[in-house]
Formats: sequence, structure tokens, C-alpha cells
Amino acid sequence: MENEKLFNSLEAEFHLKFFCEEPYINAEPLYEILENYSSSFKKYHILLTAINIGMFKILIHPTTLTDLTQQLKIDFNFVFKICQGLKMLGLVVEDNGIYQNTEVSNLYLLSDSPFYQGSVFENIQNGLVLWQNLTNTLKNGSVKMREEVFFADNLIHSLAEEALCGEMQRTVSIVTELPQFKKANKLLDLGGGHGLYAIAFSKLNSNLQAYIYDFPNVIEDTKKYIEKYNANRVEVIPGNFFKDSIGNDYDIIFLASNPGGKNSKLVLKIFESLKAGGIFVNKHSFYSKKEESKNILLDIEWNLTAFEGISKGNKVYSFEGDLSYEEYMELLKEHFVVEKVIDAPAFAGYPLSKIGDTLDSKIIIAVKN
Repeated sequence: MENEKLFNSLEAEFHLKFFCEEPYINAEPLYEILENYSSSFKKYHILLTAINIGMFKILIHPTTLTDLTQQLKIDFNFVFKICQGLKMLGLVVEDNGIYQNTEVSNLYLLSDSPFYQGSVFENIQNGLVLWQNLTNTLKNGSVKMREEVFFADNLIHSLAEEALCGEMQRTVSIVTELPQFKKANKLLDLGGGHGLYAIAFSKLNSNLQAYIYDFPNVIEDTKKYIEKYNANRVEVIPGNFFKDSIGNDYDIIFLASNPGGKNSKLVLKIFESLKAGGIFVNKHSFYSKKEESKNILLDIEWNLTAFEGISKGNKVYSFEGDLSYEEYMELLKEHFVVEKVIDAPAFAGYPLSKIGDTLDSKIIIAVKN
């Protein structure tokens, strides 16, 4: 009986503390993480849904909720709530019940706009699917795929749309201001993917013949961009630049955001393919000797997939055989005169916390001895 009384007394004391005293460690830091995730996830899906149901196409013109509901054939209350959400995000404006796109939406969220970002949304979704399977990946290993499939599937289209938002224009301005560019007749965009850089260079130098080198299946998409922009002085070269010839007598070789960007084997190959006095433009994110990470989230995402036949490093944009920035510059100076190194703030695009972000890339401009 005494034991039972003691137990009841201790239980009552425990409940008094449990229900009346807050935990000794505040939950705010954890809840701030969860709130940020929950809020961002819901905002993203409001935007994605508006694109998928064609709301922005209708809201090019001022439209009432009733008209919007009739055209979309969706419940009025949902249409109202989504419009309010888009208004909160600054993607539509409202005046006395009349809704219309903002300029940002008209420029980037309409499929017939030259700056439409549809592939970026698709690429983000693809990445999120990988993250949703993180537990399985930890248990079973990275998702294996061929490198050429990884880039051709959707990524190059996303990278093209991202580049058009500013990074391409800034990069192109840096290159076209070089005195050697104005005299150049032959340019190679090595591992060029979408080819927008080569296309732009050909448009800004009427004497320039440009070539885009990439995997055969990637090149099939490259051709579509060449046709889209009517680039009649741009040709494609299918191949694997680690194994195959990349051609010769180039005035400029441009290499950007590519697995070979920091590999010693490619430096000599590029040197031999350039004319005397030719320019090598390398745009990549380099690691210094003691640098551990540029972005831990992207390091994880980088390792969620594995390429067949090529070994990734543990850090985002790193591969087995990569040189550190210091080692790469030392090797480069054995064959080239380094004219200029430009840091990312001068040309970088806008981060999306996904593979494709510029991070702290550099543009290295070197002249063949």
C-alpha cells in the first residue's frame, strides 16, 4: 500500500512537471527549420500548379475570378486562394477583384516567352525526387546512370534557361571584349551542351565559325537550339573529348561547367588544338588545396547519382583526377600565359540550391604560348 502511494505521488509530481513546465531545451530552432521547409514547399507548389493549369496564360490580360474559374473549370474557392497565393509571391497583381500577371510572370512563366523557365521547374522536380529517396540511396547506393544521359535528359535545357537569365550575357560580354575575339575565325565550345555560348559568339562576330562538341545524344538537342536561333555558322561535333579528337586550328576554345574542366589530361589536348596565340577560356568552380566544401547540400545531391565509367569526387562539381586550383594554375602556366582571372560576382547567375548553380566559379583567360 505504501509503495502504491509513493508511486502515485511520484507519478503526480512527474505529470505536474510534464504538463506545466516547458522542455528544458527550446524547440524554436527545430521548428524554424520545419516552418521554412513547410512554407517554401507550399509556395513552390502554388507556383507549379499555376503553371500546370495554364493560369499565367490567361492572366496576360486583366481577368476576374469568375472568368478565370470558367476558363480553368476549377472550383472558385481554389482559384481565389491560388490567386491570393500568387499575389503574396508577387507574381500577380489585383485591383478591385481583377487579376493580372506581373512583368516577372509574363517574362519567365509563359511558355511562348524566350525566357520561359519551364525546364528549370522540371529539373528542380527531378532533384527533389532524388532527395525523397535519400533513405533508400543511403542503404542501396547512388543511382547509377551514364554521364551523357544525365546531361541530355533535362539538365542541359534547364542550364540553358538559367543561363539566359543573366549569366550567359555577362559571360559573353567578358569574352567578346577580348581583342582576340574580334579577330577570331574559328571557335570551339567544348562540352557545350545547349550551345548557347557558341551561338551567341557567332552572332557577335560575323566572321566566326563556331563548333559545339559533346556526346552524340546531347548533340541532338544542341541541333534544336542551333535551329531555334538560326545560327547558320555553328556546327556540331559528336564525341567524347577524353577519348576522341576535338579538332585543331581554333582561335578560341571555350570550356564551361564541364567534368573535364579541372582535369590535367585536357589541358595539353586544348593547347595542341589551338593556334599560336589562341585563347583558352575556362569557366569552372575550382577547389583550393585545403577547401572542404562549397555547399554541403549540393555535396549530398552530387553524390545521389553516380556516372558509369567516371568517378565523382565527394564534393559538388568534383571528379577523380581533378586538380586543385593551385595545381591547375601551375599546369596551365606551363603551356599558356594567363591573362586574366575573373571571379563569379562578375558573371554568376542566380542560385537555386541545385546542381547547376555557379557557386564561386572563376573565368580563366589564357593565351597559348
